[in-house]
Amino acid sequence: MNIYFLVEGKTERKVYPKWLSYLVPKLVRVNHPSAITNNTYYLISGGGFPSILDNHLVDSVEDINNIGNFNFLVLIIDTDDMTPEQKTTEVVQFVKENNIKLNNCELIIIPQVVCMETWFLGNPKIYTRTPPNEECAFYSNHYNVSKYNPELMIKSDNYIGTNSDYHFNYLKNMLRAKNIRYSKSNPQAVHEPNYIKELKNRMNLDISSLKSMQILFKFLNNIS
Repeated sequence: MNIYFLVEGKTERKVYPKWLSYLVPKLVRVNHPSAITNNTYYLISGGGFPSILDNHLVDSVEDINNIGNFNFLVLIIDTDDMTPEQKTTEVVQFVKENNIKLNNCELIIIPQVVCMETWFLGNPKIYTRTPPNEECAFYSNHYNVSKYNPELMIKSDNYIGTNSDYHFNYLKNMLRAKNIRYSKSNPQAVHEPNYIKELKNRMNLDISSLKSMQILFKFLNNIS
């Protein structure tokens, strides 16, 4: 089993190897696609949208076809303000319009709704009902992510920025209330085994929440 992961940005590049070491410990990471042997994976960041499609997807398919020993190309991409169905359709159309073809390798498209921070908000233990400051209260009072699906959270009407920005800042403030400093370049806590367990428990107890993350975890469980 050999897998090529093409992920969205710098946070994913740091978090996914640690998630994989816990969820699929048999997979060993290699530093170059040509170094794969058996039960190995290669992971690269596409640097965000649209370069993840325009540049990196094309290059990744070329690598896979030239090497010829990958079972899956797993594309993990933010949906931002699109639905997961719309984002998946966008990728499929891009593949078709650019005549991108994989040889003996299956493309798996996993949408991150809205972004990876949205998934991190699925840990109910990070939510605080007694926010320590006004900024934290701004997010905490707007939407209870421990009770409601984080994937359905829309930014506050008086927030200037995108939904992705809102989810990132929501997470940062919730973790700061727990004395955890989170940033995209240093995503603390979210890669720890206990954090992953809480996400798994949330999905097991409420199958209507975090449906896009369920796709990833189901895929990883199947290959494990």
